[in-house]
Amino acid sequence: MKLSLFFSSIALSLAAAVPLHAQESERQVPLLLEGIWENYNRYVVFDSGYINSNQQAIPQIVLRTFYQWYDDRAAESAEYTSKNPRDANTATAGNSASAQEVKIRFVSLTDEVFTEEYGIQCVQEDGDVLIAENLCSGAWDMQVQFGGKRLGGEQTYHVPIAVIGDKLYLNFAIKAEDSDSVPVSALLEGTVMESGNLLAGYWQDVGNANGVLISRPRVNKELLSYYVTDDAVYPLRYWETDMEYDENAVATFSDNGELYSVPKHLWVGDKNYTCTLGKRTEIRNLKKTDSLPEPYTTNSILVQKTISDEFGNEIHYMVRTSTILAFGEPYLTLTDGTRTIEEIIELNHQLKKPLPPPLFPPHGVLDFDWSIIQDPPADYNRRMLDLGK
Repeated sequence: MKLSLFFSSIALSLAAAVPLHAQESERQVPLLLEGIWENYNRYVVFDSGYINSNQQAIPQIVLRTFYQWYDDRAAESAEYTSKNPRDANTATAGNSASAQEVKIRFVSLTDEVFTEEYGIQCVQEDGDVLIAENLCSGAWDMQVQFGGKRLGGEQTYHVPIAVIGDKLYLNFAIKAEDSDSVPVSALLEGTVMESGNLLAGYWQDVGNANGVLISRPRVNKELLSYYVTDDAVYPLRYWETDMEYDENAVATFSDNGELYSVPKHLWVGDKNYTCTLGKRTEIRNLKKTDSLPEPYTTNSILVQKTISDEFGNEIHYMVRTSTILAFGEPYLTLTDGTRTIEEIIELNHQLKKPLPPPLFPPHGVLDFDWSIIQDPPADYNRRMLDLGK
């Protein structure tokens, strides 16, 4: 079987294999999202401990305003506010006694995979067990609900996020787990194999929001997926469309006599994207490159597999693969966990802004002639009058 045919089979099954409409996790907040996340302009606590009647998590978002000199508790549970009164100097608009209340429901985009130290197994329907090789990872579609009478009613928006280790990304792509591509053999007993090139295959862009905000984020009008082979990278542009979404629709492109297939439509958040016009299925004006845009980060997953040979003997082996490809710098970073969000805010507010530099530079020791004062000249008064002219 040719290499391109193998890649095509992966791409054709991606729409069904990648759980874009997966069931919600039993936990209101995934385990990998616990803790305090930060960047230059905000702190985010997904697992604030507050859940509404619809089993939606109510996160806490603290904005680091005025060049990080004031932490504004912009979004939090009303119950938390009643127990921890807000500062009268809060910078958020409206009544300073109440913050915006945001509700989130997490829907899995990929499996949440842990290292062996966690003791948490991710078991697939076919019996395979997924283990994170070095860093835990997972991806979710955050369905964020906010608003009220003050903002014209409740609104819902989507923010896809991915976590690799202690980094959270907004710009990322996902790929179907492809451990079944390794040929089965009794020689695999106790080995760790790789499913070919870890980057090879179809990477579906799902990061279309620009931030974890207390308002509606900016959503990308275009997405850029990638089809990777051993010797080339094919960027695939998708754009927002109002045509009817068809999860079974397929688009194709060819290069050097080889035909490749990818999903024609992508449903990301609540938007439909397409890579061809109308009823066309051929992708045109494709530009081939040598590598993915850098910097990028991938997760590494070990798939524990168990098969039986022709004599009924079990064969145990592992396959190394990858399901998340994150681009650029992380949007949020997990703090070290040594302080609570209340302690962080209190410490930040204790900081004093340094005095501004003096208007005039310091000029050292004054070279002043004291003899003018100790033994003034006889015409001292006249001299002073002359100086005043």
